Amino acid sequence: MNEPRRVPFVRGFFWITEGFQLVFQSPIGWMKVITLWFGFIVLCSLLMGVGPILFSLLLPILFAGLMLGCRTVAAGGSMMSAHLFAGFKNKPSRLITLGGVNVLGEVILTAILMIWGGQHMLELQALSANGAGNIEQLQVLVSDMTPMLITILIIQTVLLMLGWFAPALLLFTDMTTGQALTLSGKACVMNTLPFMAYSLGMSSLLSLLIFTGFAVPWLGVPLLMTVAPTIIAGVYVSYTDIFSPVIDLDSAHFTRVEQD
Repeated sequence: MNEPRRVPFVRGFFWITEGFQLVFQSPIGWMKVITLWFGFIVLCSLLMGVGPILFSLLLPILFAGLMLGCRTVAAGGSMMSAHLFAGFKNKPSRLITLGGVNVLGEVILTAILMIWGGQHMLELQALSANGAGNIEQLQVLVSDMTPMLITILIIQTVLLMLGWFAPALLLFTDMTTGQALTLSGKACVMNTLPFMAYSLGMSSLLSLLIFTGFAVPWLGVPLLMTVAPTIIAGVYVSYTDIFSPVIDLDSAHFTRVEQD
């Protein structure tokens, strides 16, 4: 199991630009997979109760397929719709286990929100219904909710760090789910600075997207179809950057993705 390496702060910005280059190399293919991706999100949103669980469970499988697609594009190939589902044929059991970790994390977050903050949420809703309400009471309520919100933020950050590289590590290596989660978290901690640069650059890009979408509404969808795959491709670029040289199994290990 190779160890992650530290990369300079500025590399975080290049994860975005190099991710965009991967998108630009196969724009039609990316448009297909992102359309299917959004379709899956809509489908899960319509399945009340089961939908969010299904999304969290299958997210690592679909994301791993996109990582395989990124590798194909980086090698000079094209992103294809079939790449989105390639994870079902490559390491599905380990990726499903990773999805189970996602579900467990959401259960923990929901339990914290309901048990710790349930009463506060009801009080906040009551104050909102009263219009301006009591400002002092609202300040006290917000102050009481702050520790809970900080705890949720910390847990979400930890889950994000554990899962950032895990799908790619499970797909491209022989690691177990536990090893992939551990190594992903370690890599994120080691590269806090470039991740700060990435977050800063992506936040600026998303702010520009929102501003442009309001100013020129017809540009909203094309920009979204560009930014969303850039985020995904940026994850792959960060993986190859930090885990370079990557532990990569022979390409014959993977089931061949049929052409569209």
